[in-house]
Amino acid sequence: MITNKNEYSNYFSANEFPEIVKFAAATYISIMGHGYPGSSIFYQKKKALSDFCIELRRSLLNTPKAFDNDIIEIFYWFDESSTGPVDIGSFYTTVDLELLNYRISIRIPETISDDDIQVVSKSVKNNAFAKMFELYYYTAGDCVQVLHEGPFAGELETLPILQKFADDNHFVKIGMHHEIHLVHFERGQNQDNLKTILRDQVIKI
Repeated sequence: MITNKNEYSNYFSANEFPEIVKFAAATYISIMGHGYPGSSIFYQKKKALSDFCIELRRSLLNTPKAFDNDIIEIFYWFDESSTGPVDIGSFYTTVDLELLNYRISIRIPETISDDDIQVVSKSVKNNAFAKMFELYYYTAGDCVQVLHEGPFAGELETLPILQKFADDNHFVKIGMHHEIHLVHFERGQNQDNLKTILRDQVIKI
């Protein structure tokens, strides 16, 4: 649980060099998907979630549950029982990305309930994915992370750096690959100014 503004701020911050961080439980509004993260359906779901979150924020304005976060986060994972282990450094190059699972998310206060979500779901008329939005609870625990600046394609160079840092500090990946998109983006947009936190749950060995 985020208990103060500094802790919440730390959750959305990272350095340009790898580091070890730890986070407690968090609550999200989210939508799941499968397949290549650059697909049209991926971007449709991302926009739909952003639009839905605007309505959720509006519905809770001037209440104890009010919030102003709109930062998109995405959790990625493979079914490793089928693909085998997929490490940090080669996450996007080991397995066909059509096998990728993802959860597009926006962090919300832990006081928001499923009833709050359902009220908004029933009120929106033009959101094709409204019935697919759900609460998601996740405890990151120990993680390694780094701030990646620039196009997403450059992550193929940044993630091996994060992998080496994990190896040097005797950590192994145990959870999903987590990306926090600090700069809003749309399909086809210039990516030169993007800032993305790359974060992976790990355990000491």
